[in-house]
Amino acid sequence: MRAVSWGEVLWDLFPDAERLGGAPANVAYHLAALGREVALVSRVGDDDPGRRAVRALETAGVDVNAVQLDGEGRPTGAVEVTLEDGEARYRLRAGCAWEHIDFDGAAAAVVAGARAICFGTLSQRQPQARAALEAALSARPRGCLAVCDLNLRPGEQDRELVRWALGAAELVKLNEREEGQVARMFGASDVVGWLFGELGMRQVALTRGPAGVSLFTADGQKFDQDGFVAEAGGDTVGCGDAFTAVWIDRLLAGGELGAALEAACRYAAYVASQPGATPPVPAALVRTIATGRD
Repeated sequence: MRAVSWGEVLWDLFPDAERLGGAPANVAYHLAALGREVALVSRVGDDDPGRRAVRALETAGVDVNAVQLDGEGRPTGAVEVTLEDGEARYRLRAGCAWEHIDFDGAAAAVVAGARAICFGTLSQRQPQARAALEAALSARPRGCLAVCDLNLRPGEQDRELVRWALGAAELVKLNEREEGQVARMFGASDVVGWLFGELGMRQVALTRGPAGVSLFTADGQKFDQDGFVAEAGGDTVGCGDAFTAVWIDRLLAGGELGAALEAACRYAAYVASQPGATPPVPAALVRTIATGRD
């Protein structure tokens, strides 16, 4: 069962190294690490960073046929990352290729075979890019899950865009900071209740970092999962994306929700113990996550 991840691929520029990143690219990387067939729809510049990014994703097992090459001279994306007590702070470089993704023939081909499509809000800031994702969501097969991993950055997404992205999804993942942002944007004192009542969401995953996650379903169920302690030496970059990848993988496998949350938190803690969003994933961890796979 193929998953599609839609949005930015870029390089995370840490003080000591550059590492592959971009939330949708991270999701695709981890789905591939788990053995799931996954395609990334994105856009890179006609430059060395773009070629290296595509090569790294392809080596990791991601289908890169729908990663577009920008012909307008826009560079491959990059974001400057600083760490404060292991927590990441980002400064995004604007005007990059990933802000101009099209719904072209290659994108249409991968979407046509998708059982889940995951997207955020960052790469939809340009009107034509949002129109491309809207076309993709309209073209997805019957039964294909639309998953929104908000990935909000303060000051970089407006109210109307966030409302559109949430309304286009059936499942949403957000963290506690994003819950507060959504509450202020829409005057919602109960964000989870608003997502179900106003937008008709099917599942909402509210992550709390090391404290774990709560998953809510439209039929009134709630699942709570404690977090796992991450070994020292890593950072928080990409932890939420790793969680999302496991959540999607387990949903496609038809796994029990409580077990899916346990697996997703365990996997995210491993990523938090490593530098960057796309570390090598031990085979033993993959086997643990894959228990009960279809």
